[in-house]
Amino acid sequence: MSKIAERRLRVKPSQRRPQHSITLILAIMGFVASCSNADESAIADKFVVSELHFLGTFCEGPYFAVRDGNYISFDGTEYKTLLRNITITAAGPDRLSISSEVGSGNFIVTYLLKHDSTVAIIESVRMEPEPTPEQWATGSGIEFRDAIERMKKIDPLVLCTATT
Repeated sequence: MSKIAERRLRVKPSQRRPQHSITLILAIMGFVASCSNADESAIADKFVVSELHFLGTFCEGPYFAVRDGNYISFDGTEYKTLLRNITITAAGPDRLSISSEVGSGNFIVTYLLKHDSTVAIIESVRMEPEPTPEQWATGSGIEFRDAIERMKKIDPLVLCTATT
């Protein structure tokens, strides 16, 4: 063989492995990301088609639910729209956020999902952007803050199969 042919055939193993390793790592990261996104999407889908009943009521009585893009409550006799035109976002493998435009901001409720995503606990309730102290001090600001405090105290909810 000529020297030119020898030079073309020589490839240092250390030069190929990093490229191969990087490709393999990127492929694995893409696979893991697609799996977790799929899991998060499945949890969001399950949340949308469920009724959220209070833990211990055996999926009977009052509940919260997503209906026609709105977040509603049902007290046993009438439906009440709590949030209109909601957006549900997976905020990790065990969290979902529901947001709705309210006034000049977004009202956001974040649920922590436990026990194989069958129990939902309200983790946080907030406005973005945060209202100013002056806005909180108004009559409607005080009512709004009271409503947020009541929501934070809601007992855990169970995701049940929708009856309606």
